[in-house]
Amino acid sequence: MTGTLLIAPEWLGRSGLWQVDAKGKRKAVDAEDVGLSDALGDRLEAWMDAFDAIYDEDAPETSDFADQVERMAWEAEGHALAHAIAAELGAGWSVQQDLTGWRGKGPS
Repeated sequence: MTGTLLIAPEWLGRSGLWQVDAKGKRKAVDAEDVGLSDALGDRLEAWMDAFDAIYDEDAPETSDFADQVERMAWEAEGHALAHAIAAELGAGWSVQQDLTGWRGKGPS
């Protein structure tokens, strides 16, 4: 399997992984859908759980981390995950990331 994978968090129940087609259309996928190991899938799930924990149902557009240090640590893990995913999937995959596109948005 080859293609383009995007790491971009979305609120509530998404894996944070998107397969991107040639036209740029995103399709939500799970770690197992693209052949990631259970260990990497678990790490991705923990990262997304930390993201979902900041969701404020009453004001989704203002949901954010408690402080800049917490946000930077979460983003650093997102970058590390992108590198680990790229290494695990191999040369046939392009792994991109958008760790800030969620700010100011509610669930889609």
